[in-house]
Amino acid sequence: MADHARSTIVINAKPAAVMGAIANIPAYPTWVGQIEEAEVLETGPDGRPRRARFRINAVVIKDEFVNEYTWTDDSQVSWSMVKGEAMSSQDGSYTLRDLGDGTTEVTYDLTAETKVKIPGMLRRKVQNGIVDAALKDLKKHVES
Repeated sequence: MADHARSTIVINAKPAAVMGAIANIPAYPTWVGQIEEAEVLETGPDGRPRRARFRINAVVIKDEFVNEYTWTDDSQVSWSMVKGEAMSSQDGSYTLRDLGDGTTEVTYDLTAETKVKIPGMLRRKVQNGIVDAALKDLKKHVES
């Protein structure tokens, strides 16, 4: 069964700076806690990642997977997993909203399903923790 998590944070930076950090997938291991490796496998015509491979260690689950990305100007990026070992599916997005004062509201949505059976309450707790940590890591990285 797939679980969904969503969280929002305000970052003290313009949307282009936030999206720039999100698009810089090879740098993720330096600022995203659970990501051990990240590499772009294919770029789109706009130069942004179209496919990327990740290796994660999120305590309860370790996985290696490939995501395919769709970019909507500087306001949204979404992805779907096309290959995974421990996860059977993953769909996510970052949606940015310019607050007009040099800050950006960022909403992270993530729906994922694992192949490994994990009790529902623990699964949801881990997924919510991953989403919250990812946003806090993004905020810290962009604002530093």
